[in-house]
Amino acid sequence: MKTHPLICAGVLTALIAIGCQNTVNTVENTDKSMSVNTINDTRFVTDGYLKDRLALKKVNVSKTADGFLQVQLEAVNVRTGGFAQIWSGLTQENPYQIRYKFSWFDQGGMAVDTVLSDWQDATVIPGETVYLRSVAPSKNCKDFKISLREAN
Repeated sequence: MKTHPLICAGVLTALIAIGCQNTVNTVENTDKSMSVNTINDTRFVTDGYLKDRLALKKVNVSKTADGFLQVQLEAVNVRTGGFAQIWSGLTQENPYQIRYKFSWFDQGGMAVDTVLSDWQDATVIPGETVYLRSVAPSKNCKDFKISLREAN
């Protein structure tokens, strides 16, 4: 019977693929001493694959010392676990590549165009938390929108 060597080869390949994946373990302070201003957000999801790979945790806002609005999106690459690691390795999605863009709006809801309003690239390792951050281009900016997509 020749299926036994094929099964062994398949299991060995899977174990090698899992062992070759780069993932991130983290440790952080349980007793936070910082003051975070997390806002409620509304999400419009059109890409189910991105939603299943990158979990958007929270959006923090604050002002810089000069009075500019600044925003930070916290996101986690949730592509961890055996099957996800194997699949990510086979499809060349590890590390995961995303693109993001911050759009800024004035008091009247009009978009404020800047050079920084273009798509930016980010690499996210499985299990890694990333902080996508932007500072408003003008003190007149009162609101923002963050767009995310897979980099292809």
